[in-house]
Amino acid sequence: MGVQRYGHAAAGPDAGLRVIALYKLGWAHFNEDRFEAAADAFAQVLDLYGSEHRREIQADIEGEAEAYLLHSLAGAGGAEAFARYFDRIGKRSYEQRVLLALGQHFRRYGELPRATEVDRLAITRYPDTPEALLSAERLVTTLVLSERTSDAREARRELAARFAPGGKWARAQQADSIRVAGEHFALSAWRSVSEEDHAKARTSGARADWERAKTSHEELLGRFPREADAAATELLLGEANFALGDHPAALRHYALAERAGSDSLALRAAWQRVAVNDAWYETTRSGDGHGRDTLATAVIEAADALLRRAPMHPRAADLRWRQSQLSIAHAWYEQANDELARMVKDHPADSRAPLAANQRGDALFQLGRYDDAGRAFEEAVVVAREAGRDSLLKRSAAAIPVCFMRHAEALVSADSTRFYTHAERFEKVATQWPAYEQADVATYRAAHAWARAGQHENAARCLQRIVDLYPRSKFQRDARVQVATTLDSLHEHRRAADAYVAFARACPKDESAAAAWLRAADLLEADGALAAADTLRLAYVKLHPEDQESAMALYESQARRELAAHAGQPISALLPPAPARGRLIPAPTRLAFYLQRAKAQPRLASRDLLAEVRFLQGEEARAAHEQARLVQPLAKSLAARQKLLDTLLVRYRRSAELGIAEWAHASAFRIGEALDHMGDAIAQCERPADLRGDDLRAYDDVLAEQSQAFHDRAEGVWSDLLRRRDRAVAPDAWVTQAQASLWKRLATRFYFHPEVEFPLVDVKSASRADTTARPVAGQDGAER
Repeated sequence: MGVQRYGHAAAGPDAGLRVIALYKLGWAHFNEDRFEAAADAFAQVLDLYGSEHRREIQADIEGEAEAYLLHSLAGAGGAEAFARYFDRIGKRSYEQRVLLALGQHFRRYGELPRATEVDRLAITRYPDTPEALLSAERLVTTLVLSERTSDAREARRELAARFAPGGKWARAQQADSIRVAGEHFALSAWRSVSEEDHAKARTSGARADWERAKTSHEELLGRFPREADAAATELLLGEANFALGDHPAALRHYALAERAGSDSLALRAAWQRVAVNDAWYETTRSGDGHGRDTLATAVIEAADALLRRAPMHPRAADLRWRQSQLSIAHAWYEQANDELARMVKDHPADSRAPLAANQRGDALFQLGRYDDAGRAFEEAVVVAREAGRDSLLKRSAAAIPVCFMRHAEALVSADSTRFYTHAERFEKVATQWPAYEQADVATYRAAHAWARAGQHENAARCLQRIVDLYPRSKFQRDARVQVATTLDSLHEHRRAADAYVAFARACPKDESAAAAWLRAADLLEADGALAAADTLRLAYVKLHPEDQESAMALYESQARRELAAHAGQPISALLPPAPARGRLIPAPTRLAFYLQRAKAQPRLASRDLLAEVRFLQGEEARAAHEQARLVQPLAKSLAARQKLLDTLLVRYRRSAELGIAEWAHASAFRIGEALDHMGDAIAQCERPADLRGDDLRAYDDVLAEQSQAFHDRAEGVWSDLLRRRDRAVAPDAWVTQAQASLWKRLATRFYFHPEVEFPLVDVKSASRADTTARPVAGQDGAER
């Protein structure tokens, strides 16, 4: 009923009453959620205020009517309702104002999607008005607040072109400030779009994303070529082109960024120019391991440009290192030498500095500057030592003598008549680096240079150095001969004789060896050393096999010297091998040779030496016996040790049989000692793990009985040794040890008799039988 009456009142002739009636009518519809009808009523109120009847209206409700028109349109659906309504009623002066307010209304109440719809409608409906720019800014801001990042980016992309300089919107504006504001919006939008596209491309790495980023950057630069951040955009565009594989384009953009940007940005661009050139170079690597020369040059030049701009660049060491490695790869050794030298000098703390120092030596070596290369490697040794790089230190140290050797050879090639200089250079190599693999060659060449310079003493000294230090050298034979002949020519009789003897001994099969022995003897005799000459002549018997007695004496002395030289080592290594198919195998040692000759001529053999050899064989068996352990099962391990004991006893007895007092005493002592140790081993052997109580005690009793049997036999052997020794001769060390061991054994029998301090043994009254041939009891008590 009220709506009808308000409707009738609104149709009356009085404008003031009509305004009030329409306002109340709008309220009535609004309260009943008839939003479009309410909007129509409030719009008519605004129309009356905008008509010629405005002066007739006394009520001040225009602002409220406009506010409720906004609320009604919001309730009716927002942007869609606004467009539908104003399309129906036609244009109004207040419609754009209401639309802008409608968008703010939705934003105020957090209805951001509906606000963006209103903003889009405002831009579409009033595209050339200054307010279109405001709506565009609001649209982007609202999308960002809604976290619709992708939509915001696309909105910026779309709107930037609309407000760009020279566009339809810009031409429609009367105020310069409005046009400038639009230009700023377009620039900001395009910049944001390009940056976001770039960030997305970096994240995804997809080619399509890089293409879009490139397009965005190009569009930004095309629209705003002189904008303040153009250099930064060029930098991004360089990266985009690089990601797309367009190296030339990337380099062009980085060059533009370097020329136009600030110092920091220019440095980044310069660094990227190096990186792009380097990456381009890497794509051209071929089978020989390196890329195109032109690109390698481009990398080096770009790095030089960067270092000229910023000598203290944080990546200066990386740049120097890359330059040097490219130069080495392309065999540009002069350039590599310069770059490596700067690397070592300017970046001594860099981890690559030791390798750079080493490579510098290599570069100089490749250039044929061997002397400089040697000094460079000496510096590399110092650098590597300070850095703790042992492998590089060894490599550099090993290269030094090679360089100086090559330098000496180069001097000979340049002028073969400078003998004194050549001798000094070669001898420097030999003396400073004696472990160098060609040190013997250097020494030999120094000797010849000294000889040609007339310095024969120096020549002999160098040749002797080869003899003393390089026994495996191919110059050994010639060096020995030349030492002897040189000293002979200088009338150094004693030294020459020694050299001849050394040659003959070192090269006994040489056709000149016999003559060398005779010449040495002659020189010694000429010098008055008759005894020494006689000694040498004894060696001559090798050339006269009919003189068997002298030969055997000589062979014996040689065998003894060899035996002494191998003291402490297994004697089996010096013994002759077993015969093969009835033939004697050539003796590998002097002792083996002597034993073969002694076997063939027993009349001339030294019983003393034979006794010693047999004793040493016993010692070797003794070592094996001592290492054997008695473990469970005891029968098996006891049998194995008993076998070793039998071998030991046989060998010592064979030594004693020769009747040489020293070795007979030593063998007797060792036999007793072995028996005593066997008893100890049985007493201390491992018990079965499952024995307990009476069983274990019974087992121990059996072991104790067997053990005591061996101890008794040991005491018998020692007692017999003490009884049989020659009383007219002072006891030797073996007799003394036997006596001490016997007393120690006897003392244990009186351990629980405190009134007895020392055991008294009357060796003379001992009545034991000779135990050297007594059988040895096994585990079962049977004789062996």
